[in-house]
Amino acid sequence: GKITDEVFGEAYAPPRSDGSGQDRGLLRRALLLFGEAGFVSRNGRLLDRDGRQLAVEIIEYSRSFLPHIEAYVKNLRLLGIDATIRMVDAVQYEERRKNFDFDLTTRRFALSSTPGESMRSYWSSMTAKLNGSNNLAGIADPVVDALIEKALAAETREDLYVACRALDRVLRAGRYWIPMWYKPTHWIAAWDVFGRPQVKPRYDRGVIQTWWTDAEKLKRIGG
Repeated sequence: GKITDEVFGEAYAPPRSDGSGQDRGLLRRALLLFGEAGFVSRNGRLLDRDGRQLAVEIIEYSRSFLPHIEAYVKNLRLLGIDATIRMVDAVQYEERRKNFDFDLTTRRFALSSTPGESMRSYWSSMTAKLNGSNNLAGIADPVVDALIEKALAAETREDLYVACRALDRVLRAGRYWIPMWYKPTHWIAAWDVFGRPQVKPRYDRGVIQTWWTDAEKLKRIGG
């Protein structure tokens, strides 16, 4: 009774669009969900029970993510949401982030391959209202706290694996963030004169310290 039944079924994954940038099926589904939550679409505006339009502001300091954010904002506006992007300088962004003074923002989370103490910083109740923490969603769930402690106290790799998979299920079901984009490869430009180990690191783009200058390749370019 402390968690939704969804956690025990198929793991939640965000819906896939048709790639058009304006998937009518998903937009209709979104409107149905808003309707179930008490919102009404009227004259192109999504209104709550008091007649106020739903509004959201996304703060950002770098233009690198704008192509991704603008596509999202376009679809929010199609639903009747007053969605805006506010560009601020890096100092103001950091101050607002530390004080949780935003509706939405972008953030890259990078954890170690073996989960550890950083899990508390990202998801535990103790950091939900701690200014400057990485718990940007304000997650304060005793179930999440218990699973974090279970993972940290794990004495075997198998126990750690099970605890983290359970934590992943609960966090997914909470829908605390919206995945923006994912690219499973790193592109590197380099002169083709290097030899590299046959077995590559699993979680690194390439350890340059393990490369060597290949004499035959060097000859081909007149080196």
